[in-house]
Amino acid sequence: MRLLKEIRAGQRQLVEIADAPEVAFAIEQPTLEQFLSSLRTAWQEGEVRPTARRKARATKKKRNTPDPFALAADQLRAWFEAEPWRTSGELFARLQMEHPGTYAMGQIRTLQRRLKEWRREMAQLMVFGRSSADEALGEESAMEVQ
Repeated sequence: MRLLKEIRAGQRQLVEIADAPEVAFAIEQPTLEQFLSSLRTAWQEGEVRPTARRKARATKKKRNTPDPFALAADQLRAWFEAEPWRTSGELFARLQMEHPGTYAMGQIRTLQRRLKEWRREMAQLMVFGRSSADEALGEESAMEVQ
């Protein structure tokens, strides 16, 4: 009841504000030339409306269950690199044949996500080539081998 009373009091205040005579605000309107010249730098100021705020980035969820494909990850990656056109269903069926009773059908979605990630990496490699960070890592690992 108290909340309803507060809401109605707020509504009354809004009605009083709306019914009050308008007060002339002395807002200086820019001329057309001033407005057009300000457009060159308006993008630097950003959007002023609160609806234009950037949404907060969602944080990545951390895995709270062990990786179901940890034991077969290298084997799956090798199959994928040898035959990248294979679907996740085909790779999952092959994995189930190699390891009977280990992987349930409910885990196929996890494999689909992993293949999507691998395909994204492969496409990026095909389009952009090796990045300087990848090359630096490659040189470091080559030095460790020696």
